[in-house]
Amino acid sequence: MRIRKSIILQLFTFIFILMSSILYAMYLKGILDFRLVSPSDLNPYSGWSHLKGFFTDVSYRWRGVTKSISLSVAITVLSLLGGRYICGNICPIGSIQDFFNHIGMKLKLKQSKILNTIGLDLMKYIFLIVVIFLSVRGFGYRLAPFSPWLGLLNLLSGNFTLIGTIVLLVIVITSLFTKRIFCRFLCPLGAYQSLVSAIGLHSVRTDAKCEGCNYCLKDCVVELKSGENPHMPPECVSCLRCVDSNCIKTKDGYKVYLGKKKLSENNYLIIGIIILISIYTILPLSFSGNTGGWSMDSLDLKDGVYIGVGSGFGGRIMIDVEINNNRIESINSRGHNESSGYFEEVFRNHSREIIRNQNLNVDVISGATATSRGYLSAVRNALSQSMENRLGE
Repeated sequence: MRIRKSIILQLFTFIFILMSSILYAMYLKGILDFRLVSPSDLNPYSGWSHLKGFFTDVSYRWRGVTKSISLSVAITVLSLLGGRYICGNICPIGSIQDFFNHIGMKLKLKQSKILNTIGLDLMKYIFLIVVIFLSVRGFGYRLAPFSPWLGLLNLLSGNFTLIGTIVLLVIVITSLFTKRIFCRFLCPLGAYQSLVSAIGLHSVRTDAKCEGCNYCLKDCVVELKSGENPHMPPECVSCLRCVDSNCIKTKDGYKVYLGKKKLSENNYLIIGIIILISIYTILPLSFSGNTGGWSMDSLDLKDGVYIGVGSGFGGRIMIDVEINNNRIESINSRGHNESSGYFEEVFRNHSREIIRNQNLNVDVISGATATSRGYLSAVRNALSQSMENRLGE
């Protein structure tokens, strides 16, 4: 039995995410002093939050290109040049759906074909609009717990989030009986890629006169039908099963094109992974920034414990900062409404770095930028109170 190359790519991607999540969990527990990447670095929605902050927050400061920003850029470029490459060959949520659908068929469970006869695929575009609108209005933290992507990344890192895990479980169960229902009808990131790919250079098309045969599409993971259009629509997730299938009428089955250039399946997969890795690794190094910060050496502080307040992703962040001999001795969380999961890295590690270096010049946590900024604002607020008390003596 021949294993398709895109399935191998899906497997390696999932293993990479799993190993990165395990290393990250060990990093949070203090077992390791390094992390390969954090879940937020693998979260494509995190890059969008930077864009939202840039346009809606007057206090936003450019801190360089993070891995989450570079991932968002990579997805956009890949969508222009390779269609929904991420959906069909990289995305772990898509891989999970494919895997459990295969399990369902092996168990001989009755499969339901949900054809797009009433415009169900429009739902994900509605979800995309809702996500953008609510995020701009400052309610993004309300949506984050429902993300199966974050639910999976947190789960693999040992951070159980109830809502995200439930959504992920629902996706797994439905995948036993039907193909990629989340990708087809609900995923806002899939909708974004479809919109971008619609104006891009990538296409999957055939020169054959199919006349409704659809033999090549018998294994299509999103249940597409050819009709009379030789081009696959933007809903195609570029899994290349139709390309890998032999046309029973002519030799002119479905092929992958970049503009007018025909690509083999191997070249398509290799070029896509090179673009993804190159942008993801090189962009943050090329456009790095400095967070800036306060050094304790330049401040005149009065001893005591001060309550600092800042505004994070989920609202108000309150911390206790203890000052002794012009040094920060401890920083403890008093209360916050931030999401569980990788957001906890802010509270676990920022305090350690600040105390060790006696400086607020610490890197924000990619994907938890608002939480990081809120936390640092709370520390600055506490230090301001200490300086005011010293001036008042």
